[in-house]
Formats: sequence, structure tokens, C-alpha cells
Amino acid sequence: MADLNSISKDLIEHLELRYAPVGVTLFREGEKAPPEIPFCPDNLKSYCQALVLAGEGRTLHLKKEQMGCKLGTSVLGMEDQMEAFLDDGVLEKYGVGLFATEEASAETLLKSTYLPKGKTRSVLIAPLNALADLPQVAVFTADSEQVMWLLYALNYEKGGRQELPQSGGALGGCADITAWPLLEGQPNVTFLGLGCRIKSAIDACHLMMGIPGSLLEPLHTHILNMAKPIALLKNARPKKD
Repeated sequence: MADLNSISKDLIEHLELRYAPVGVTLFREGEKAPPEIPFCPDNLKSYCQALVLAGEGRTLHLKKEQMGCKLGTSVLGMEDQMEAFLDDGVLEKYGVGLFATEEASAETLLKSTYLPKGKTRSVLIAPLNALADLPQVAVFTADSEQVMWLLYALNYEKGGRQELPQSGGALGGCADITAWPLLEGQPNVTFLGLGCRIKSAIDACHLMMGIPGSLLEPLHTHILNMAKPIALLKNARPKKD
């Protein structure tokens, strides 16, 4: 069994992460969440906000009614009837000025990555060190340099080109770094979108990265293996007074 507490501690220390690594597990029809984890009583602005709050230490077990963002709950497979929410999202993204036409907005939202409709009943979002089992997806809220090291770690043994498909400025937290790793078994990075950044309130320098939970242990090992180059970059910078 993975020692998630040690993994989290080492990653925070070696990468100097501001936000703790977060684990995400979705519970579908017929699956029961651990009884010791009650539902969170709070209503949040979005799934992206929940990721940030978990990175700050909160454990959040949420139903769709608490997630705030209907596009996010649609992507995560929590909505039985999501078409109206997607239509509203298309109009909203166009109306706020993110796309030149409704068609461009629709092309972005409707061709994103979605989990099976209406199958997800709740989602557990928590710091890694609060979890007993490997999560389905691990999410990092990190600056660009920290994401660089995480990508190096994922590529440490095989090397080669890394494909990081983007949803086009929308649905970053839910589609790009959660649904995609779940469905494709591959890591991904998101620059997030306007709504993601407003609702999560993270600063301009932070991105998010999602990996399948099965990659956590090798990623951890490879970050430890890269202590020398990580220190090399750190020591190359002028010392702060």
C-alpha cells in the first residue's frame, strides 16, 4: 500500500509546493464512499475551487448540488440532463467575449472530454495525506517551474514527446486534468480558463496538473531521483537578501 503521507511530504518539500497534492475519487452508481467521510455541508463555487481548498488542507466529499459550476458537474458525469447546461455555457463564454462567435464557443465546449452522463453520484477531493487509498486522480496546483519538474518525473524512464491536449480555454480543471486522466490513463496540464481562475481565486502564476493515481508512486520516486538537477537550478539563482 502506498504511503500517501510520505509521498505528499516529500513532494511538498522537494518541489516547495504552496498547495499540497490532492487526491480525487469519484463514486458512481452502486459504489459507497467510506462511511467515516461525511458530506461537506458547504456550497462551493466550482470543482476548481474545491481542488484549491483541498490543497490548503480541507477534505471535501461533495454532491453535484454543492459544486456550483454546472459545466463542471456535467464534465464529471454528475448530470443526467446536461444539454441545457452546455447550451448555457456556450452562450456565456461567447457573451463574456472569450470567443468571436457562438459556433467557436460551441466547438470548444461540446468537443471537450466528458465522463459518462449521470453515472457519478459524489466526488471526494482531499489532501493526499488525508487519504487511506490511492485516489483515481492526483492533482497538483503548482507554478510553471514545479509543473516542469513533475513532467520531467513522468518522463524520467521512457523519455519522448509528451502530448498535453487542451480544452481550449474552458473546462480546464474538470475536463483536462480529471476526466482526461481517468478516461485515457494519461497525465495532463491545464492553464485553466477565465471561470476556473475567478472561482478558484488562484494567482496568475499557478497551473494545475492531473495524473492517474497509479502514477503517483513512480512520480514520487523520480522526483527523489532528480534531487541533483532540482538543486542545480535552485543554486543557480541569486540568493535573496
